[in-house]
Amino acid sequence: MARESRIPSTEAFKVQGWCPTAWRPMRSQDGWIVRVRPHCASITVRQWRVLAELALAHAQPLTELTRLGNVQLRGVDEAQLDRVRCALIDACLVPADADVDLAPPVHCTPLYRAGDATHALARLLSQAVVERLSPAALARRGLEALPGKFGFVVDDVDRRLRCMKADIELWVTANGQMALSAADFAEPVLFNFAEHAVASAIEKALWFARERMLQAPPLVRMRSLVHSNSVDVHAMGTPIPPGPLIHGAWMVGVPLGRIDAAAMLAAAVLMPEHAEIRVTPWRSLLVSEDALAGGNPFSDATHWITRDDDVRLRTSSCVGAPRCGQARFAAQELSIEIAPHVPHGIHVHVSGCAKLCALSADATLVVEAGGVDEAGRTLLRVNRPGHREHAGPRIPYIELFEQPQHIQKLIHDPHL
Repeated sequence: MARESRIPSTEAFKVQGWCPTAWRPMRSQDGWIVRVRPHCASITVRQWRVLAELALAHAQPLTELTRLGNVQLRGVDEAQLDRVRCALIDACLVPADADVDLAPPVHCTPLYRAGDATHALARLLSQAVVERLSPAALARRGLEALPGKFGFVVDDVDRRLRCMKADIELWVTANGQMALSAADFAEPVLFNFAEHAVASAIEKALWFARERMLQAPPLVRMRSLVHSNSVDVHAMGTPIPPGPLIHGAWMVGVPLGRIDAAAMLAAAVLMPEHAEIRVTPWRSLLVSEDALAGGNPFSDATHWITRDDDVRLRTSSCVGAPRCGQARFAAQELSIEIAPHVPHGIHVHVSGCAKLCALSADATLVVEAGGVDEAGRTLLRVNRPGHREHAGPRIPYIELFEQPQHIQKLIHDPHL
């Protein structure tokens, strides 16, 4: 059934000032959000089982993959927060020290070989961030904690994580050097040793921690403080579609980034406990060869996407109503309805409000809440990313939900 929220078009949208963690969860319309930040993008099969069991027992029966390569439980009851956190700590998914968990995140590409230069760089940076940039470490310098939205990325040589809006980026170049980029760098700075690159990245973060406090209110992101001459690469970086990879691994997609907890438990039974399943920022899983040694546990197309021509890859969405109190309509349900009608080569992102949460880097079209009509029906506005100031076509939500084939006409509207 189609659901829409009758919210006045003039209502302001609230932008949260932090990203949730296990030690600092965030309240949502449907309960608390508890987020796990996988170390070097890696989660073992045994740990996936813990996440699935917690989801079934204490939250919504699913785990969500975020655009930052994180995993989160949604709908956790407040009375169960401590129990869930303790279980995550016991499974080594969350630090036992809140100060460590609240240090800035280090997002790592999943496309590394264990022990290679990229992996070593990510581990070195992660350790330095905890030691020098955690809230307690900054307090010893007389500085406030860095905002929760501030973060680092360690990328691979192909720079596939350029879609992530990290404040500071590091990667290993094709010739083995370490590259560092930040918001005010016209060109990346190169280093011959990982230790030097990490030290420079930490100093850059400390500079921001000092400078942001001179602004009122204090700034949240580095790009808000500087005028960058660098190329805007945040909309770049090519996602890897579902299918086989080298070394016997597979990229497995998840419809709308929501993993059915029962389906994950069923898959985990067929895989070795210590095998690795990495999280990607494309709302998919990189399943290692070791995990697939006993066969493919991801063959159920209801829950998993293993083909790059699956129509569900042509849409994405935020969580939408009723799970988000600011969403005006059921964005995920609409995304599912229109997916079979979206042409090949087009990616439509559906957003329940104007914030465009979880916007896919490869989105070519955005469908978002666009006010209400005289009958009080929620209107949807269709535009291209980066051109939202233009007056794109509008359509009542209920009309598009009941006749999803109309998305084809909207895609080819001459006003876009």
